[in-house]
Amino acid sequence: MPAAAPRPPPPPKRTAQAPATRPVPFVRLTLVELRKQVDTRAGVWLLAIIVVLNAALSALVLFTAEPAARTWQDLTTASSWGQLLLLPLIGILAATGEWSQRTSLTTFTLEPRRTRVNGAKLASASLLGLGVMVGALFAGALLNVAGVLWLDGDGSWTMEWALLGGMLLALLLLVTQGLAFGLALLSTPIAIVAYLVLPTVWTILTMLVSALEGPARWLNLDSTIMPLMDGQMTGEAWAQLATSSAVWIGLPLAIGLWRTARRDVT
Repeated sequence: MPAAAPRPPPPPKRTAQAPATRPVPFVRLTLVELRKQVDTRAGVWLLAIIVVLNAALSALVLFTAEPAARTWQDLTTASSWGQLLLLPLIGILAATGEWSQRTSLTTFTLEPRRTRVNGAKLASASLLGLGVMVGALFAGALLNVAGVLWLDGDGSWTMEWALLGGMLLALLLLVTQGLAFGLALLSTPIAIVAYLVLPTVWTILTMLVSALEGPARWLNLDSTIMPLMDGQMTGEAWAQLATSSAVWIGLPLAIGLWRTARRDVT
């Protein structure tokens, strides 16, 4: 009998390829982080305290200042001091809440690129700060009308754009500083204490040690940011602000990004 013809080899099996997963849109990440910041008791109470403090400072100017100082710009500027002091805590809570509330496993499973998540935290904290600033402008406008109607105020609606832009940029810088301290330390109480104490200690040292007066003009963020808030920046003032921002914002932010990228998620 003739030999049977060899059977042809079976066709290779086609393996089903999993569809490529699309990354989470950055806008959605930002909105999720924004909801986290206003969805906790700490975040709600912090915003409430900022609103009350802004109203109290504006009312203080409205009832105690001279009529010529009862203007939209002066009332808004008075309220900005409270939010510039407390809004950086929003950045701290945004950075540390992921680890203190043990939601990091869920967050970094849905979006493994942690730097992208940190960017969304910064964007959401900045948006929240800008929202508070818009509220301060609106409240200042209402109090300006009240001053004209009942307290013989000046009622001027003039707003220096350099002053307003400086306050907004200062707000964004301080919120970023709060986020940087939070990412670097990853503990809410430690980050808050460090944010409040370290610049104060540095300021006291520069006052006690005369040799530090020169470096303090370049390394003290509290002093270099004042011309920005006053709308009186010069070339040297910009250089001093950039130097102090690199030390007090850039350095802790770099440490925080490095730590969060390598920390184990539990």
